[in-house]
Amino acid sequence: MKLNGLASLALLACVGCAAPPVERAPAALLELYDSLAPDGALELELDRDGSFLELEADVPVESLPAAVRAAALAAYPGVTLTGAEREVQGGVLSWEVKFTHEGRGMELVIDTTGTVRETERELRASEAPLAVLQAAEAALPGSTLYSVESVTSAAGTVYHVKREKNGARYKFILDPTGKMLRKVREARAEIEIPLAD
Repeated sequence: MKLNGLASLALLACVGCAAPPVERAPAALLELYDSLAPDGALELELDRDGSFLELEADVPVESLPAAVRAAALAAYPGVTLTGAEREVQGGVLSWEVKFTHEGRGMELVIDTTGTVRETERELRASEAPLAVLQAAEAALPGSTLYSVESVTSAAGTVYHVKREKNGARYKFILDPTGKMLRKVREARAEIEIPLAD
């Protein structure tokens, strides 16, 4: 009788030790990985529940669709495109086009139809709302400012403030009043996926 009790206990323990089901990455991640420039980076932004918020992959500027390239040059005539990314945010595939305008780094997020969805612009600290800078600093005391960007879309303008502390970089996303919308720690990662045939 005692042996059956131990056997039952062992069986329950074994059930508790069963390997969890394997999660599958979204197809968009594999597609972005396959389009990645040889020296490019692949960025993943995840929520705490494990869901993907945003996926980005550096791609050659030459791979930009004609409608995307035309939209960027129509918005900022005469600029030289210096970088590009494919990205998926909210299930929408877009392109991020990078260039310098009036001495500032800028990025336009343009969907496949050529519609500009977002404009990102580097700012000097003196150009950002003081409440934004103070809230980011208060969120990570003892850190140093790395960069500030304004990000404007149909939803309005938010600010991305990056700060560094102890060798790590953090990004704070705030509204113009300094209300914290999201905070993340950026981390380097290595991703290995078998090559497509």
